[in-house]
Parts: sequence; C-alpha cells; structure tokens
Amino acid sequence: MSEINTLAGGYKGGSPRVRSNNSIKPYSGDAPKEIDANDLAAKIKQWYTDGNLTKEGAQIVLDELNKIVS
Repeated sequence: MSEINTLAGGYKGGSPRVRSNNSIKPYSGDAPKEIDANDLAAKIKQWYTDGNLTKEGAQIVLDELNKIVS
C-alpha cells in the first residue's frame, strides 16, 4: 500500500483531551490611564474639521456618551 498524506494519516484512535487550567491569574499589565476629556474633545473637533468624522459619526459618539452619563 502506498503512503498517502491524509488528514487522518497515522491516527491511532482516541481523541486527545484538552485540559484547561481554570485558575484565575491576576492581571499583570499596567493600569489604564485616565483620558484628558479636554484633549479628547479637541481631537474630535479636529477629526471633524479634517473631514475624518462626519456629522453622523459625531452623532453616534454623542449618543454613546449620553448612554454612559444617563
């Protein structure tokens, strides 16, 4: 019989078991830094002025911010 490379070639039976480690590891990254709201507002204005943000896009941002503060 000739050797043929198949997906099941050399399969000897019994599916391999995947073992998971359910231990919770503490987050080791840097804490998120606070965003300067004035800087963000200036960036949004600049994006709008440059044409990178449409009125519809600005309305979406405004709607999402209203959801957060409501």
